[in-house]
Amino acid sequence: MILAILIVNDNRGDGMQALQLSKDDMGDKSQQLKEELLGIIDRQDINTLFQPVFDLGDHSIFAYEALSRGPVDSELFNPERLFEIAYHHQLASELDYLCRRKAVENFVNRNISGKLALNICPSVLVNMNFRSGRTLQMLQEVGLSSDRVILELTEHQQTDIASLKQAVNYYRDLGFSIAMDDLSAGYSNLRLLAELQPDYLKLDKFFVSGVKADCVEAEFVKLITDLAARVGCKVIAEGVESADDLMFIQRMDIAFGQGYLLGMPQQEAIEHIPDVLLETSDKLLLNSGLAANSNIDARIQCNIERIGSLQLDRTDACFATDKLTSVLNTFQSNPELLALPVLENGKVVGAIIRDALLNEFSKPYAHSLYNRAPVSKLMLKDPLIVQVEDSLSDASQMATSRSYNLVYCPIIVCDGERYIGMLSIRKLLEKITQTQVVHALHSNPLTSLPGNVRIASEIQERIDKKATFVLSYFDLDNFKAFNDKYGFERGDKMICLVAELLRKTALKKDFVGHIGGDDFVMILSGAEWEQRVWSMLQSFTEKSQLLYNDHERELGFIESTDRLGHIREFAMASLSVSATICSPGKFKSHLEASEVIATIKHESKKLEGNSMIVDRRKC
Repeated sequence: MILAILIVNDNRGDGMQALQLSKDDMGDKSQQLKEELLGIIDRQDINTLFQPVFDLGDHSIFAYEALSRGPVDSELFNPERLFEIAYHHQLASELDYLCRRKAVENFVNRNISGKLALNICPSVLVNMNFRSGRTLQMLQEVGLSSDRVILELTEHQQTDIASLKQAVNYYRDLGFSIAMDDLSAGYSNLRLLAELQPDYLKLDKFFVSGVKADCVEAEFVKLITDLAARVGCKVIAEGVESADDLMFIQRMDIAFGQGYLLGMPQQEAIEHIPDVLLETSDKLLLNSGLAANSNIDARIQCNIERIGSLQLDRTDACFATDKLTSVLNTFQSNPELLALPVLENGKVVGAIIRDALLNEFSKPYAHSLYNRAPVSKLMLKDPLIVQVEDSLSDASQMATSRSYNLVYCPIIVCDGERYIGMLSIRKLLEKITQTQVVHALHSNPLTSLPGNVRIASEIQERIDKKATFVLSYFDLDNFKAFNDKYGFERGDKMICLVAELLRKTALKKDFVGHIGGDDFVMILSGAEWEQRVWSMLQSFTEKSQLLYNDHERELGFIESTDRLGHIREFAMASLSVSATICSPGKFKSHLEASEVIATIKHESKKLEGNSMIVDRRKC
């Protein structure tokens, strides 16, 4: 049998060429690739590359993902092609095991610190579950603890969820961590996330590389991170290829990052922290974190809760001396018109309500009675009037506190005594709902404190109003060591403790925000702000002690691994506070203020225990 493959190449002008391949030739090619694959497995000719995964909270290397490649000069060099042929010839399990074994051996032989992430197909994992612990035995042979290994499920084939869940639980009981490759494959992966509740969730490059904070993909990222937080797993963002990508995932409070910007896959594992992470760490946490997204409208950032930020209905007013019959005709000609403000000498003195007027004119003899009557005869003399500077919440409370028959009447908006326009209750409620959604999207899922966009907005609004306030930055010291020693659950408790104490420290006019990780911002007011901060630091020292085990509490330190993987002693957790007194005119933007904070932070981190450094310069 002959297969004819037609190739058209208009660019060269060669027209149509026919290439004939026999089915036998295709069979020979398949057999040739199978034999090459068998040779690779027999010779164990697999190369392992290691790509670092960075903890974005403390800029340390958290893990390395092992990436397998075939022989360099082979058609099977590409891992996708390699496994495609393996699946076709029912050799996937053998190849998968070889790749894992080579990864583990290279990881141990190179004495690499941190965790090792191994890619594994769900179908293989299910089969492995009945192989008497092959993987665990492999680790024991080379002296690698299972609690340093992450099994990363790659979803390439449909797998029975019940069997996969059983296999995952089996390996989790042995001490392994579980990661899901991504959440981009629709409902099936959503169900997997709920059923498996992995320790880590990989966020696909599609949602990271080149994504802007105000686009649709960013909304999906927020939804994914919220889902991950609900099931108790940490998110690892793949495809970090630029500083903008890094800023984006940090604004989204994503715990870990991986990509070419941070480290290329290579045989000799990268052990240094890349310059881009060290040089821009404070800007990424502060400038980029505090920077309001330039694509978000300024009204959302600074005036989102003000009536003046809304688009009002520029409804023409009537006058107290106008005839009621004239206003009646206006309502009848405009079915959507619910009310008209009534002016006298340029001031709002009342309102004519559509339903009330139509109801009155439906009565017997109404037309005769009101034929020449002025608007003042039937107007509502105490309509709801709000100012353009009033907040949405205040307007909402005033609107809903009216009598039942007036609840849905439009609100009259004025600038001083000058009439500006009308605002429907529906539009007010829609804006309030939108505001709540925006605030929720930019709140930290762990502490529920406002996130980076809200923080930037609060700082900028105070600067614009020429207010005097204190901008302070709270950073946990020795938190990574604590987190590594006791795990994420207890680490989250310490983060929540800081959030709780900051809330209790704040006055009514103060503001508390969570940048992400162990970094917080507080805007303080009042003459005794320093005393309140020192009191909060003392409370933290007392309460944080309860999160340590008795033995470490008695010693006064813990033993944990540093960024280079060495075991050493770490002092108990403390807080470093960097603050600047923001007087009118000192800063033009929140970016300038954050740069000063970043400079102070370097100095405060050098001090032992709880510390606070304050910039008291007036300009």
